[in-house]
Amino acid sequence: MEPPKVFASYSHDSDEHKKWVRKFCTKLRENEVDVTLDQWDLGPGDDRIVFMEKGVRDSDRVLAICTDAYVRKANARERGAGFEGYIITAELVEDLGTDKFIPIIRQSTGKEKTPTFLKPKVYLDFTNDTQFDVSFDQLLREIHGAPLHPKPPLGENPFSKLPPEVEISSHSLLEIFEIVESASDAYKTAEALIVEGNKPGWLQFVKKINQNISKSLQKWKLELVQLSPKSKEQLFKVIDQTVDIVSPLICVSLAGVESKEKEFNSQKSVLHDLFTITEWKDSSYTVWIDMPNPLRYVYHSLHGGLALKTDQLTLALNIAKEEVRITYPESKGKVWKMGELTGGIRFSSKMGPKDHWELLADAYKRWEWLSNIFANDLEYRSLLVAYYMALNIYELATVIDSGDQEDFNNYRLKVPLDFLSEEYETKERATDILLRNSGVPELWECLNVTEDQMKNFWEPWIDRCKQRFWNDYRGRYYKNDGIHHDHENFFDNL
Repeated sequence: MEPPKVFASYSHDSDEHKKWVRKFCTKLRENEVDVTLDQWDLGPGDDRIVFMEKGVRDSDRVLAICTDAYVRKANARERGAGFEGYIITAELVEDLGTDKFIPIIRQSTGKEKTPTFLKPKVYLDFTNDTQFDVSFDQLLREIHGAPLHPKPPLGENPFSKLPPEVEISSHSLLEIFEIVESASDAYKTAEALIVEGNKPGWLQFVKKINQNISKSLQKWKLELVQLSPKSKEQLFKVIDQTVDIVSPLICVSLAGVESKEKEFNSQKSVLHDLFTITEWKDSSYTVWIDMPNPLRYVYHSLHGGLALKTDQLTLALNIAKEEVRITYPESKGKVWKMGELTGGIRFSSKMGPKDHWELLADAYKRWEWLSNIFANDLEYRSLLVAYYMALNIYELATVIDSGDQEDFNNYRLKVPLDFLSEEYETKERATDILLRNSGVPELWECLNVTEDQMKNFWEPWIDRCKQRFWNDYRGRYYKNDGIHHDHENFFDNL
């Protein structure tokens, strides 16, 4: 195959900019992209107009390297960038669906990132040199037709060969409850009750599940008293086994959230059920006394992620703002403010910040029932990150509302930043999920804080988050500050 031919369209803003363009095109040529650039291919005596026409017409792709000057000249049809704008516009008129033209954003201080004729085109952001390699990889894959995640083939309709659903009536509920043996069974039964709109049956079902959980926990408690976790792995095993016992209740609740039905989707009561479902405090063993906290950490995080998946951000926020109490030290507070409920597991002195997050983020591989709710591990982790990103934004709104925003350097963040330890792709997807949620403005409007106020304090807030993340991790795991550029530019992208 012939190497793809690419034409670089740019404006001669400065010697520094010309040098950047030359290095950029050199790197493309080093990766088997045949770039045409005036600094190499246009010499004394050559016809500049012919060069530009031929370059745009004969190339497979045209890279429009956009700066403020390029945008201004192209829109005003001034000089080289303006003439190339005429040529590009003509090709776009002939074929509106063409993907030949790729805007490359190099420098943009105004509202217009691209010339008007390229506005509908998806651009690549090269404004941040620290993210150059990521953006360059995206560009290179696009030019060579090698996507990071190829579109999968269509599979068969899973319902085309299934028999009709059996109706679940209130007369058969007791029989159904008896055969529910797992979290997945509980989830499917809950879905059936929701489809039928059977709220009395739902309440009976939840009552039955709570009774079964209480019996299982009492038995587990007797075994747990004999245990004393000596490592993170042993502690995770203890928590996993307890989560497994309460998973039917969690699954039924999440089925209600997923339904978006008003009669079923408000599930704040589960936060309190997990605390009162059995006499947790009736023990001298620390692991047992504190066990409701990691359970509620798991529950409100899963609830928040699923609420974002179903465009119900306000529902997630309502649970985060719910006031609950903890046993030891005995206190009350809102979920999002309490470290014990956002990842700070008290009896885990040997665990670092990242370990608390891993308990939750790695759960898709350990808890099989999560596959009923989330499509895959990447979706699961992205939704968790999106939820904690939303809580981080809400926390800024509370700071502005309280009037403490003038001294961020001394502000102690409440929402842990462990979610920033996730991979680049996960954080990118998470930011996109959050940006697409219709309830985002509720994060500050519920406190009567304006979007302009949020924008004004967003940059110093992000700087504070970077500082806190670095202090917590001390560079042990990550070379960067943990903030994805889409997250950093959240309000510009909103």
